[in-house]
Amino acid sequence: MANELKHKDPGSELTQAEYIASDGTGHVFDSQATGDILYASSSTVLSRLAKGSDGNVLELASGLPAWTASPTIGSTSWGNANHAHAASNSGGTIAITSTTGTLAVGNGGTGATTLNNLITLGTHTTGNYAATVANATNGGTTIANSGSESAAITVALNFNDLTAAAVNVAADSIPFLDADGTATRIESIADLATAMAGANLTASSGQLVAGAAGASLGLVVALGG
Repeated sequence: MANELKHKDPGSELTQAEYIASDGTGHVFDSQATGDILYASSSTVLSRLAKGSDGNVLELASGLPAWTASPTIGSTSWGNANHAHAASNSGGTIAITSTTGTLAVGNGGTGATTLNNLITLGTHTTGNYAATVANATNGGTTIANSGSESAAITVALNFNDLTAAAVNVAADSIPFLDADGTATRIESIADLATAMAGANLTASSGQLVAGAAGASLGLVVALGG
């Protein structure tokens, strides 16, 4: 019968020594090939299970061994783990509760025994990030809490930090809050003086000149030094 264990064909005669030989030549499987496995197909018969393909797993099918590429694994745990391939946890997370040693990164682990300071910015990460924020020299800001982990960095304006300079009313500008767009903008001092000019008050190169109708009072109001 196919795949069953049988005596090797002795030819015309099989000697006793050949019959009990222990070198593996005395008995063969029907259609035997390298990699085949011996198993009991019944309580009285030994049979051959043909080898499977590379990567196949041996499992029981209806009480007999069989090769499969997609094993069916029950819901019982492996080493106290809710393994991801369990019937009740398909696609879940492996939660191993009793292991020793460190699992390497290449095997899906962290390569470390603690999560403290495990990731180093710039070494284990890519993308843009700010490690620290610092005050620029005479930049007009005060920065606090920079460089400390999990800190709330604060940035405040500090006009006292700015460098003092003489104002050129004809060319310099000043910042202001634009009420139309609620945005911070700049305007030249000369344009500001022009906007403030009116009756008997004229602007020239950032300066306001006051005069009466028909006569000049000779009063000059300068907005800057």
